[in-house]
Amino acid sequence: MTTQPIKLHVHEQIECAHTLASNFYTDPAILDAEKSRIFRRTWQLVGTLNTPCGENADANGTKRTIADPETFFTVDVIGEPVVVVRDKQGTLRAFSNVCRHRAGPIASASGCKNAFRCGYHGWTYTLDGRLIGTPDVEGVEFFDRSTMGMFPLRLETWEQLIFVNFDQNAEPLSAFLGKIPEQSRGFQFDGLQSVERRDYIIDCNWKVYVDNYLEGYHIPIAHPGLMREIDYANYRIDTYRYYSQQFAPIRAMKPEDAAGRFYAPGSDLQEVLYFWIFPNLMLNVYPDNLSTNLIVPLSHDKTLTIFEWFFHDAHSEEVRERIQRAVAFSDEVQQEDIDLCRNVQRGLNSSTYDRGRYSVKRENGVHHFHMLLSEFLAKP
Repeated sequence: MTTQPIKLHVHEQIECAHTLASNFYTDPAILDAEKSRIFRRTWQLVGTLNTPCGENADANGTKRTIADPETFFTVDVIGEPVVVVRDKQGTLRAFSNVCRHRAGPIASASGCKNAFRCGYHGWTYTLDGRLIGTPDVEGVEFFDRSTMGMFPLRLETWEQLIFVNFDQNAEPLSAFLGKIPEQSRGFQFDGLQSVERRDYIIDCNWKVYVDNYLEGYHIPIAHPGLMREIDYANYRIDTYRYYSQQFAPIRAMKPEDAAGRFYAPGSDLQEVLYFWIFPNLMLNVYPDNLSTNLIVPLSHDKTLTIFEWFFHDAHSEEVRERIQRAVAFSDEVQQEDIDLCRNVQRGLNSSTYDRGRYSVKRENGVHHFHMLLSEFLAKP
């Protein structure tokens, strides 16, 4: 992997800029650089503080929620094994889930423990990361347990969401969130419960999916159902330091035009707030629910997208009905996007295509994303 700066050659003025060259979506070496220069230098969503409603877990059966002391969960963060734990005093911590002895797994899945015991040779750690058990190490010279505790990671939270960062010098989470707490202050985060999770694997580069999310340019062509819901003429994207916000006003309608509409008359829903946080997290804020989309590169041409929905009073029959409708509507749009992204990845591999131009009116969010990529990839 190169340690030299990687230049994307994207002009800072969108009017003059060309889009990313196709090799940035098709070259496996680029993803290696992105893992070290982007994903391990930014805040990654790993789980939630809330108690889930239902059996929401990842493909390995691990629940990524944590509420009580002496509970934990494990998670893979772009190839890095991580464990998140509440110690006996209730302090929330994150560590590399790699034993300091021979790199075995310190913890697995999720659950309750008062100590961690490596599944390889039995080295044992406290919940605050100290090494306390080392079987059969007699005779090892200059061995100091105090220097071989679990490797700590930075951990911060916002509302119900838990983030970790591998870079000790990265800006705090608040810098990446910017004004989002203020812009979403009308939403009630307290009491949210995780009610549904869906994972989709898409045959495309992770940036293809993010590009697609960051513009509404394709909505009139590819999303007829969504187009019926929003006021496309007034759809806009505002960009900030490390995130962007999409404003999607709900299209006005008469009661007699409600057939087939997801947002019915009298729902009091005037606007949906879509936030994207660099590099791979989307927060979709509705008056009655929150959903997150986490975009995880599996390879240079395969991407996992994790959708999770959060509601209040999730056990009530009325709310369960709203959950089903919200998930079904989201899945409809997602299936349309999956086809788009798969076809775009195929086109990026074509010998006839290299790069294009941005729509100044509709693709400023994509250009903003590409400028951040340029900034991070230029760092050795």
